[in-house]
Amino acid sequence: MSDFYHVWFSTKARKPVMEGEIGEDIKQLLIETAERTRVRLLEVETVADHAHLLIEVTEEQTLPGILHQLKGASARQIFLMYPSLKLDMEHNSFWQIGYGRRKITPAEIPTVRNYIRTQLDRPLRHDG
Repeated sequence: MSDFYHVWFSTKARKPVMEGEIGEDIKQLLIETAERTRVRLLEVETVADHAHLLIEVTEEQTLPGILHQLKGASARQIFLMYPSLKLDMEHNSFWQIGYGRRKITPAEIPTVRNYIRTQLDRPLRHDG
């Protein structure tokens, strides 16, 4: 039996550093990490300052464990690929601590997939 989660998390201080090539590289790093760690990543999209994922969590896995792996590995790799990014981020962390999540039913998967796929079609919303 599996559970499905829509998960989202932001860059440190919501810095808009994931536009263009860096965003595509982060997306690829998340996909590669998921494949390497046997995580079923059903959908992923990055926007300027955050990422959305649709993840299947099996009985042998935990959502916190999966997110620790995905966020940790992608942050390490992106800083290796773009060393000057630490200066742009003004921090040694790429991602903010924590993440948002919503457990979804299998029937909601197509709607959530579409929501994630169309992230780049929406205007960015900032708190201030």
